[in-house]
Amino acid sequence: MAFPVNFNGRKYDLKQFLRDHPGGVNTLKMFKGQSVGQVMEKYGHSTSAYHMLNDFKVENELKDYNLSGKVSDNGRIITNEESRRDVKEIAFLEELENRLDWSKPLLSQLDAIAPHYQKWVNSAVYRKCRLFKNPILESLTYTPWYLVPMFWIPIILYLGFVQFLEHVCCGDSCTSKSLTITQYLFHVALGVVIWTALEYSLHRWVFHLDPGASVTMIKIHFLIHGMHHKSCSSKDRNWSTPSSCAIFVQPRAALCRCYLTYDMIHYYVHHGSPKDGTYLYAMKRYHSNHHFVNYDKAYGISSKIWDHVFKTVVQVRTLGFSLHW
Repeated sequence: MAFPVNFNGRKYDLKQFLRDHPGGVNTLKMFKGQSVGQVMEKYGHSTSAYHMLNDFKVENELKDYNLSGKVSDNGRIITNEESRRDVKEIAFLEELENRLDWSKPLLSQLDAIAPHYQKWVNSAVYRKCRLFKNPILESLTYTPWYLVPMFWIPIILYLGFVQFLEHVCCGDSCTSKSLTITQYLFHVALGVVIWTALEYSLHRWVFHLDPGASVTMIKIHFLIHGMHHKSCSSKDRNWSTPSSCAIFVQPRAALCRCYLTYDMIHYYVHHGSPKDGTYLYAMKRYHSNHHFVNYDKAYGISSKIWDHVFKTVVQVRTLGFSLHW
């Protein structure tokens, strides 16, 4: 069933976007069939949000503009809703988008937006993104959610068991002083702490590295993390592939376990439905802020600890009601 809304005299169908809306399904349902211009302004929607709205446009609709009387530089009459947002910025994002043919693989086209890559990649769209023409290469960029635990849990259990035998229950065969169970658990906890710092560091200084104007670096960045920001609604691309993660995760049980926890949390804060008052509810709103408002802050996904340490933490707006996804 369609979910029509009006904006700037034009109709949009938000049916596909309901579950992915950062503000929850319940907040959108109140505006079915109504104008959303004032509420988008009230809750401080980003330029990226207005840009993404174009992906839900209903074609062949008659426009009924509420005119403001103002005129743009090129002589076009500006509507009341347009006068309250950065129309030039949104128009420029549309111009960048039109340089690319989204029906064809994007990776080979990125040179067209290279000078403005950072602006383009951090302005999300709600579209399917094909990277490679080769179907085999393209298939390797998708990771179904169940593949991640299927791949990592056996490795975690094996490494944990082997290391427990080698360092705790080794008896006379110990190559060094054996560990007590308490010491072993301490090492596991230490792995968790190390991972939180590694998670933040990778996300901030590797995944968000500015590639500059180099087309090669832009393509590498887009493959590693850029496509996730540009099209974060893709469920099978919210994971890191097991092969790519093997580069970052050393073959130690604690780090592997932390990686799996991180990846599951990352998927859940995008596509799950946490309840108000829970830790993951707060992290879902926090991570949505990173995608749609402050892409250069809020790097923590499973924890905000290192955002506080490096002063990249953001304060998410306090609401007087619960969000539901």
